[in-house]
Amino acid sequence: MMSGNSVAVSSLTGDGMEDFVATVEESLMGLLLPIEVEIPYSNGKEVNLVQEVGHVESIEFRETGTYILARVPAAVANRLKPYYVNPNATENSEQNSAKDLDSDGEEIDWVALGRGRHTAKKM
Repeated sequence: MMSGNSVAVSSLTGDGMEDFVATVEESLMGLLLPIEVEIPYSNGKEVNLVQEVGHVESIEFRETGTYILARVPAAVANRLKPYYVNPNATENSEQNSAKDLDSDGEEIDWVALGRGRHTAKKM
C-alpha cells in the first residue's frame, strides 16, 4: 500500500515514471517561496537570478521596473525583500508553504530530505 508521497515505478518497463516526476516536482516546489516583486531596471541581475533559480509564473515589463510573480529559494526571497509589492501577503505565504504532513499527520521536514536524509525528520 502506498502512502503520502510514495510512487510505484518499474525499473524494467518505466511504468510510473510520469507520476514519479510529478511527485518530485511537487515536493521541490514546496521548498520554494512565493514572491511578488517589482525590480527596478537598474537591477537586472536580480531578474536574471529569479529566472535562473526560480519558477517564474508571470513577468511584466512596467514603466517603473520588471514585475515578477514567482517561487524562489528562501535565500533569494530574502535578498529580494526590498522589491516586494505586498510584503505582508508574501510573509504569510512563506510561513505556510513548507508545511506538508505525512500519513500520520506529522510535519515533514523537506529541507532535511533535500539535504540527503532518506527519511523525514519529525518536526
